[in-house]
Amino acid sequence: MKNTSESKFKKAFDNILIYNLYILIIGAIFLGLSFTLSVNGNSDLYNLFQKLWYPLFIPSLSLFFTAILIEAIWNKVIDSNNK
Repeated sequence: MKNTSESKFKKAFDNILIYNLYILIIGAIFLGLSFTLSVNGNSDLYNLFQKLWYPLFIPSLSLFFTAILIEAIWNKVIDSNNK
């Protein structure tokens, strides 16, 4: 019974991380587009990106790298227990 609840939690957490990855990919495309437009003289999109940086992209990056670190530690612990 415990295994199914863990798998439901892991599945939900994986879905959150997938949405988070989409946010990061869209943000990278948005940054590239806004930077290109700002070099050409239109800095409105770049200013919007700067306004979204702290409330949207910093937490998304933090969640992404924290999840990677936790997953690596978790896999290391599981592998050492299996040996």
